Amino acid sequence: MEEGRLAYRVRTAEANDVTALRASIGATLAHPDRQGHRASYSGAASRGDILILERYDRAAHEWQVAGFVECHMRVDDNLSIRDVGTTSDEPQTGVVRYLLDQAFNSFRPIEAQVKIRRDATAWLEIFRAIPGFYLEGEEYRRPHYWTIWRWDRDRAREAAQPPRPTAQQPRAPRPPTPPPNGGGPRPPARRPRPMHPR
Repeated sequence: MEEGRLAYRVRTAEANDVTALRASIGATLAHPDRQGHRASYSGAASRGDILILERYDRAAHEWQVAGFVECHMRVDDNLSIRDVGTTSDEPQTGVVRYLLDQAFNSFRPIEAQVKIRRDATAWLEIFRAIPGFYLEGEEYRRPHYWTIWRWDRDRAREAAQPPRPTAQQPRAPRPPTPPPNGGGPRPPARRPRPMHPR
C-alpha cells in the first residue's frame, strides 16, 4: 500500500521486533490506561501470534512500527483477539480497522471473540462499529469489568448487505371529500308554476 512517501506492510512479528514494539506502542486494548503500557511482547511473538503493521519512511529509509494485533486461531475456527495497539495513547481507528481486516483475511474465522474493558470508551466505539460484532456479556476481573464481544460471519454478511426496499402497504379506502362550504346534497330546484288565463 502506497501513500505519498509512505508504504505499509503487515507481517508476522519475530523475536527481534520486541524492542521496537515496546518503544513505539502506546496504550493497547488489553492495557487501555495511558500509564499502563504492556510489559512484554516476547511470548506472543515467539508463538507467532502477533501481526505487526509497519510503515516505510522513504526520507528516513527505514521501516517504523505503526501498530500490532495479537490473535490466536483455535481449533474450532474461532479467532481470539487478545490485544491491539497503535503508536499513540488513544487508538487510531484506521490502523486498528486495517489490522483487524488483515487478521480476518489471513485466518478466515467462523467466529471471533474479544474482551474490552468497560471503561475503555474509544475501543468500545471501534468494535461496535465493525459489522458482525455484538455484545455477548460481561465478566469481572479485578479490578475492572470487561465486556465480551463476539463476531459472527453470518452477522457480518447480513450487515454488509444493502438494505432491502420495504414493500409499500396498500392504502385503506378513504371516504369521499365533502363539497366546499360545508354543504351536503343540494335540494332539487323548484320548477316555475304554469300561468293559467283568467
